[in-house]
Amino acid sequence: MLEKQFNPNFLYNGIVHFYIDKKGYSKEKANMIAQSVVKRETQRRICKNESCNHFSHDHIRNQQTCLALDCQCVGFTK
Repeated sequence: MLEKQFNPNFLYNGIVHFYIDKKGYSKEKANMIAQSVVKRETQRRICKNESCNHFSHDHIRNQQTCLALDCQCVGFTK
């Protein structure tokens, strides 16, 4: 089963609108929060294998095999 592809723009926009509309934060503060969350989520979804560094959605979850053609990664490393 493949993991759903990560869309940082969708996450970023949702966070900015939440903090501006619901929390009443300034645009600058909401942008800072959104940038830090998107950066953290992006890093969480990247394989920590030094030879790989592909996103988790580029790996087959049940076989732990990277889908990139020239990659030697045999398992997603957290």
